[in-house]
Amino acid sequence: MLGKNNMTTSQNGFNSSQDLEVNQESGCLICAALKKFQSDCLEKMCDQKPRCLCSIHTWLVAKSVDAEIAADTLLRVLDDALQGKSYGFSCEICSSLEEREQLEADEFLTRLQTPAYQASFREHGGLCIPHARRLFDQAPKELREIIVFSVKRETGALRANLMVLLDSARVGMQTHPGVLGRVAEHLVGKRGLQIRL
Repeated sequence: MLGKNNMTTSQNGFNSSQDLEVNQESGCLICAALKKFQSDCLEKMCDQKPRCLCSIHTWLVAKSVDAEIAADTLLRVLDDALQGKSYGFSCEICSSLEEREQLEADEFLTRLQTPAYQASFREHGGLCIPHARRLFDQAPKELREIIVFSVKRETGALRANLMVLLDSARVGMQTHPGVLGRVAEHLVGKRGLQIRL
């Protein structure tokens, strides 16, 4: 695994992200934690020396990592690919993200069992549809209603925003500050993450 940055140990022994705190910003709490973790992995690229990267993470390295580290990483990945050494291996950052995603899901469900977190999540918390489906399948029955409520609340708000945007577009107004991006995130997760179910 590439790293466990921004982690604290909870009462249940899991290392958990501090990014699962509910705030008034919209968006998926799990995606936000994963996006932060992914950024941390990319920042520590020189220590990790990955040998296999997927398309998304290859482009992220090329785009957002220090040029020296990016060149060293991509040279190593390129050499391994040409020699067939990376064949059959999965992206090391994706593998770390999958492990982290399960930790975040477990921690979220643990937190959701407390009345204070439930109240805060009902009021402000959000989940993308893929993470809501995953958590719904893992959640005890008594917590499923809270997850459904969150998705319906967020979907209703986004639907209303899309209707305003559609009406505005029909009369020639082209302003839509972030609405389409928020809808896309709600449907498939944050940009730059591969959310697998």
